[in-house]
Amino acid sequence: MHTTQSQKWLAWPLSVLVLIAAYFLFLRSLFGAALAAQIELIALGWLAVLVAGTLLVGLFTLVELVFVQNRAARLKKLGGQMLFLLILVVLLASIVLGSQWMAHTPAISGADGKPLPGSIASLEKVKLGGVDQWLIIRGQDVNKPILLFLSGGPGASEAARVLRFNSELEKHFVVVIWEQRGCGKSYPSINPKSDLTVDQYVADLLELTDILRERFDEQKIYLVGHSWGTIIGVRAAQQRPDLFHAYIGTSQMVDALETDLMIYDLVLEHSRKTGDADFVKTLETQGPPPYFGKSPIQPYATLFGREYQLFEAPNIQDESYRRDGDILELMLKQPEYGWLDRLYYLLGLMNTFNVVYPQLQEMDFRVDAVRLDLPVYLVLGRHDLNNPSPIPEAYFNLLEAPKKELIFFENSGHGMLWEEADLFQRLMVDTVLPETYR
Repeated sequence: MHTTQSQKWLAWPLSVLVLIAAYFLFLRSLFGAALAAQIELIALGWLAVLVAGTLLVGLFTLVELVFVQNRAARLKKLGGQMLFLLILVVLLASIVLGSQWMAHTPAISGADGKPLPGSIASLEKVKLGGVDQWLIIRGQDVNKPILLFLSGGPGASEAARVLRFNSELEKHFVVVIWEQRGCGKSYPSINPKSDLTVDQYVADLLELTDILRERFDEQKIYLVGHSWGTIIGVRAAQQRPDLFHAYIGTSQMVDALETDLMIYDLVLEHSRKTGDADFVKTLETQGPPPYFGKSPIQPYATLFGREYQLFEAPNIQDESYRRDGDILELMLKQPEYGWLDRLYYLLGLMNTFNVVYPQLQEMDFRVDAVRLDLPVYLVLGRHDLNNPSPIPEAYFNLLEAPKKELIFFENSGHGMLWEEADLFQRLMVDTVLPETYR
């Protein structure tokens, strides 16, 4: 009995689908997240190239139909190309959906290699403000105090850095990393964009806080914000100080516009002094902040990227952060993300930033938030010129709080809690906990 042509067409994609299923079911966990990400990226890259090539060939075939007389043969050829394209799309989708299905946060293991009794390691979806958002929850002891981490951005997730550099905190806290509205795994909640407001983020945060308090039977939790996360952190602490043991602001933002103008002047002056005429022209053409319009992230990225290159990257002293701190590389490897989540991450960086950041231009906590009725710890990196210290220092001096402390990390910049992770852990465990946990 002879194998028909259609059977031959179906045999190889079915074999590949079986191989993909076997990979996700049995092999992927053996490879580890980093190697699995490399394998899948290569496979997705080849499939994407084949899809693009097949579309291009199909387009030429369509053009041929206009000029040739034997159209039946060309139509048959086009049908074969479209079937091949459909098969490629199914294979590509199977890898993407398989990675989404396998997304997880690894169990916390004891000395015997088995999940540690009493620990928690979960990847969960919750509804906040009427939309689905995601949490990564990790702790060696479910009865430890709750620490809620607010990523910088807006539109970014810093979960990968927290997981890579701050895992020691899991010994002393139940660490909750919130994927905020419109970023990372929670990117689909970007709609409606009219809800992407500071007030809505604060409302989401307070709703999440109540969920965590009830779930873990805690009256209060710890609130740790970084960069943009400090904006909604201060607002939440200002509205409901009774919900938090303490507020810890790392790279505390105070006045976004004044900060950005300071960065612009620093970078422009340096470029002029070093004779970088091309970048001087770039800055003068785009002008000083604020930036609005359809895509304000473009001029901001130009400015902030050059600031980091000039003033922060050269001062990174921690070798592990210098080697492993790139947020995009970490994001590509983290097991909590599938490939759709990774696309969401990139989309959030652009689209959510473009909506939210222009709303921050009239904010000034030196006027709007000079009293917080809870313990406050502000942590600044000495080499942080993405948020130059004179502004948060001035805010600290004006701030009224039952207890307040300003801490400088001398060997780091904007990412001080990862660049000097051990120092941040000691601050949280040896200072903040004893002084505030009741």
